[in-house]
Amino acid sequence: MSTSASSSASTAATASSNAPPPAWPPFKPALPVTDLLPEPLEQCPDKVVLLPNFWPKSLCNTFVAFLRGLALETTPGGRPKRNMAARVNDRFQVDDPAFARRLWLGTGLRDALQREDVRALWGGDVVGLNSNIRVYRYTKGQYFDAHLAKKPRSELPNHLRSDCSTD
Repeated sequence: MSTSASSSASTAATASSNAPPPAWPPFKPALPVTDLLPEPLEQCPDKVVLLPNFWPKSLCNTFVAFLRGLALETTPGGRPKRNMAARVNDRFQVDDPAFARRLWLGTGLRDALQREDVRALWGGDVVGLNSNIRVYRYTKGQYFDAHLAKKPRSELPNHLRSDCSTD
């Protein structure tokens, strides 16, 4: 890949992460519509849980239609940077603490992930979601290669600090 292609792809990725957040659709009907029961994923039950029926079908359809309207950018092909996975996909990225908080508090997600039967999976108390919102789309021929994922380490964002309690 040429330097200019790499540079413009990097600029594009940065531009989307610095873009103002979109006007996300409302959560209608009010959520959760059913109790969210985390189900460990069979292939890695100590790391991943699924939340069947997280959103009702109507809300899924609303968000799919909305997400189709976002300006997703295709990641550049070529050799990945050190410690990065080889991937080719379309993506949208934005820092949106308000939407992260809305997902956490307004969907039943907080209650589902703080249940006693799954708390041990997290290695600590779950207090919210990362505000770095990403949307990925994979079309035929696109892929996400095997990789080693590092545990994210970051300071607790301001929008979560007031939600933390030790009770």
